[in-house]
Amino acid sequence: MIREAFVVAEPGAADAPVAGVPYLLRTLLVLQRAGIERCTVVGAAVPSDRRLRVAATAAPALTAPADDALRLVIGPGAVVDERLVRDLDARARPGRVTEVEAGGARVRVAPGTLVAANGGRAEAPRAGTLARLDAPRRRLETSLLRGLENPRDGWLDSLLFRRLSRPLTRRLLPTGVSPNAVTFAGILIGIAGGLLLGAPHSALVAAGVAALVGSGVLDCSDGELARLRFAESRLGHWLDITGDTAVHAAVLGGIVLGLRESNRVPGTPVLVALALGVVGAFAVVTWSELTEGRRRRAGGWENRVLDGVLGPLSTRDWHVFVVVFALAGRLDGLVVGGAVGAHVFWLIGLVLVRRVLARGG
Repeated sequence: MIREAFVVAEPGAADAPVAGVPYLLRTLLVLQRAGIERCTVVGAAVPSDRRLRVAATAAPALTAPADDALRLVIGPGAVVDERLVRDLDARARPGRVTEVEAGGARVRVAPGTLVAANGGRAEAPRAGTLARLDAPRRRLETSLLRGLENPRDGWLDSLLFRRLSRPLTRRLLPTGVSPNAVTFAGILIGIAGGLLLGAPHSALVAAGVAALVGSGVLDCSDGELARLRFAESRLGHWLDITGDTAVHAAVLGGIVLGLRESNRVPGTPVLVALALGVVGAFAVVTWSELTEGRRRRAGGWENRVLDGVLGPLSTRDWHVFVVVFALAGRLDGLVVGGAVGAHVFWLIGLVLVRRVLARGG
C-alpha cells in the first residue's frame, strides 16, 4: 500500500479552482480520501484547512528518499481523483515504476530512489480522472462527476437519476447552494410526489411521478455536490437517511389515499402482512449493511445477489411498481403483491446473509 505522496505544485496554480475547491487543497483532500497518510508539497506552501488531516509538509524541491518504499508523485498541474489513486495503489509493485499520462498530465508510482527520475514510458490511466488543470472546465468537471460511483446506487439511479443529476450538479457547483439545501428541496418535492400518487385524476398522478423523478435527481445531486466540494457532514448524512424515509412514507401515504379514493382498501390481514413484511425487510437490509465489512471478506455469490439484486430493491427502485399500479388505477393489487413480495425479499435476504456470515466465521 502506498502511504506517502509528493505533489509537485505548478507555479501560481495552487488556488486555481477545480470543481469549486482550490487545486492544491483539492489534491491533498483526494489523496487523504484515498488513504495516503503523508504528503510533501513541492514548490508551494501547504494550504490551511480544517478538513486536512493528512500529515503534510512543504519542500522547495523534489528530493528522492533513500529507501525503496513506493511513493506516489502527482506531476505539475495534474488533476486526479480517488479512483485513479486507488487503481494505481492496487497495481503498484515493489521496485517497479508505474507511470500514467493523459493530456500532458503525469502521475507516477516509484520506489523512493526513483521518484525524481525523468522520462520513462507512460501508459493511459485505466480508471478515474487524470487531466491537466488548464483543461476545459466543463470536460474536467464532467469527468470528475462520472468518477463519483456510489456502490449503493439502484437501477433507477444508474439508468435515469445520475444522467440527469450530473448536468444539474455542474450548474450548482459555482453557486452558493449547499448540498443540504439540495437535500431539503428533494425531500419536499419527493413528499409531494408520493402523496400525489394517490390523487383521483391521472394528470395529478403524472405530476406526482414527475416530482418523484425530480426528487430522485436531487437525491443524487446533493451527494455529488458534497463529494466534489469535500463538504460531507453528519448533518447531511442524517438528512439523507431521514429524507429517504420521509419520501418512502409519503409514497405509502399516497397508496393509502388512492385506495380510500377508490374504495378498494384491502382487508386487515393483508395490511398486517404488508406491515410485517416491511419491518422484516428493513431489519434484514439494516443487518446486511452493518455486516458489510464481514460479508466482503467472506466473498461468494451471496454477496453478488445481495448487492446486485436485492440491494437496489431497498432503494427508490421500488417506486416503479407504485407508479405503474397508480397509473393503472390498481393500487389495491400493489398492496397484495407488496405483502407477498416483502416477505419473499426478507426471507431470501436473511438466508443469504446468514450463509455468507457463517462461511466468514
